[in-house]
Amino acid sequence: MTDVLHVQTRAYPLHYASIDRMLETVVVPGRGEIDLVPGTLGSVAYNFEETIEVDFTELARAAISLPDVTIVSCRIRVLAAGAVLVAYALRHRADLRELDVHTLVALDATTNRRLREADQDLLGDIMAAAQRSGLLGHVMVPPGGTEAADWTEIDPRAVRYNCHFITRDPAWEPDGRVPGLALGPHCQILLPYTYAWDGDPSQDAVENILTMLEPADIAVAQQSVLVGASVGGIRILTKLARATPGRLEGPEFRRFLDGVWADYHHLDAYRVESGQDHRATYLAARETIGLDGTHERAERLLSHVHASLLAEASLRSEGLDRRLNRAAAALTVVASASFLLDIAAFLLPDVSGQTKVVTVSGVTLLAAGVLGAIISWSGERTAAR
Repeated sequence: MTDVLHVQTRAYPLHYASIDRMLETVVVPGRGEIDLVPGTLGSVAYNFEETIEVDFTELARAAISLPDVTIVSCRIRVLAAGAVLVAYALRHRADLRELDVHTLVALDATTNRRLREADQDLLGDIMAAAQRSGLLGHVMVPPGGTEAADWTEIDPRAVRYNCHFITRDPAWEPDGRVPGLALGPHCQILLPYTYAWDGDPSQDAVENILTMLEPADIAVAQQSVLVGASVGGIRILTKLARATPGRLEGPEFRRFLDGVWADYHHLDAYRVESGQDHRATYLAARETIGLDGTHERAERLLSHVHASLLAEASLRSEGLDRRLNRAAAALTVVASASFLLDIAAFLLPDVSGQTKVVTVSGVTLLAAGVLGAIISWSGERTAAR
């Protein structure tokens, strides 16, 4: 094994409103128990930012096997905002210091794809167990999506990840397209989402390494929150375009958006809460990945979705009003027939019952015919609009 530690940090946008810090363990059916350890963001300098830390290294080693790769550590970090960070620390049999930056990134992409294929069931079980145990409270899903109980079904497009290489005196040259930005010490941006860190790559330093990586990982968590919301918005627009009936409610979507923007801006507070060195790296990371542009695009898209949902709600209300008007008209015809029958019985006491029925039926059919013609004409006018 080489002296390069390869860390991949994935960000899952889950949009929960609270976390239960009183829980100590979560039972994962068929896999045993995992311990929940209270933690903090070590790079925050001004206010205490709590997390929940989960070490599932043994579970991962038992479930995942990659050729020429050793899993050093696996951590889940549940943030106070609606995002979860999953960090893998890996060692490769090949000497990564001998690779150029583009070959290095290709190796990282291949490793990430294999990891995500291998740990899909494991992470799904852990997330489902966390939801059932009450660790995450008030999970929010966009209208038209799955129920809150199925929140683990995250669209893969919403997941974003950072690639980190930790070693002494990194020798890789950044890609020429990466802008020159002021960075905190020990950090070098090789490509968007790809970082080289000058630090201790030993297994004993994993806790310090995770703290060192926090600025870039907070930025990618924000990116995942925005991308996840945009993916949900696109799904809603697709259903609206196809006139698909379902759970599409404007107020419900507004509450979902409130949660999304609360998560995004909670994470955005990192720019003023972190220490100076970490803050510089965070600002450089968010500029390199184009976070502000993603924010603007997501805001425009979600505003359009909201307007479309309001229009759909208005259309459905009009349809419901028409159905109610028809039902009221039918009840009016029935009531009128009953009233006419009473009048006939009062005015024509000596006439036979059969004659009364024929008279009332004729008048009722005439009224119903006129009413039907009016409703049909009204429906044609509405459709023509």
